[in-house]
Amino acid sequence: MRAYELLFITYPDYDDEKISAIISRYTEIITSSSGTVATTDRWGKRRLAYEINEMREGLYILMTFTADQAACSEIDRLMKIDQDIVRHMISRLDRLPEPGEKLRPGKRPKAEEARVEPAEQKEAVKVVAEVPVPPETGEGQGQPEPKQR
Repeated sequence: MRAYELLFITYPDYDDEKISAIISRYTEIITSSSGTVATTDRWGKRRLAYEINEMREGLYILMTFTADQAACSEIDRLMKIDQDIVRHMISRLDRLPEPGEKLRPGKRPKAEEARVEPAEQKEAVKVVAEVPVPPETGEGQGQPEPKQR
């Protein structure tokens, strides 16, 4: 079994009972396929990056779980047709977080920034041979004539 992270957005006006029902619905699907739910974090109401169905905010919920690929694709299929889910995303994790470790937005370790070091000064280029340049005899040589319309 593999570790997965499921992030989904519901409507912002849902009460706690409705959200608990949605979470338990998908928890039941995971556990019925011999998977286990590690954590369920309610991030709360947050502003969306862009407007979806004339909605500017949504309730974000993050679940981490272990399951086989069939259960993961079944969750994806059901979330696509669920009217309570605005958007969802399932990501495969390398490992599950430790019990005390919480994965919250902005709390993940930042990747080390790439440092650009100044280029070292190169040696001067040694000229081996010069190529003779043909002399220009008339105006506009080497340039195409403008097209007439």
